[in-house]
Amino acid sequence: MIRKLSTSSFYIQLYQIVDDRSSDQIISWSKSNNNSFIIWDLKKLRSDILSKYSSVLGRNLTEFVAKLRSHGFRSVVKGPGELEFSHDDFARSPLMKKMMVKALSERIEKFDAQIKAMKCRLKAKKASLNVENLFQNLRI
Repeated sequence: MIRKLSTSSFYIQLYQIVDDRSSDQIISWSKSNNNSFIIWDLKKLRSDILSKYSSVLGRNLTEFVAKLRSHGFRSVVKGPGELEFSHDDFARSPLMKKMMVKALSERIEKFDAQIKAMKCRLKAKKASLNVENLFQNLRI
């Protein structure tokens, strides 16, 4: 079963990495297919990318490939030392980029709202503690 592309952290992080021109020597969009990417340098992928994004992409190549497959990516046959993965809904396009940016922005807004709510609860708790301290000081 191939999963439809959602805006999960995995897809967002993977898209950002594949779309980042500075990592093209390691991982980049396929020149022959807009729905796939190629891993050019497995060692650098492990040391430079997976080590940095292990919580989302996986700690090692085996976990990364397993996550790709569980998210609907399939292997494309390539030459030795090259890995290519394809997904019908994972595409290099301005629309996809817009969707990923929008999804990321929504996550940031949600996170900001959670922080704001936590600050409000913390402020209320602090005020409650101040009132309790005032009452305790009056009793003494």
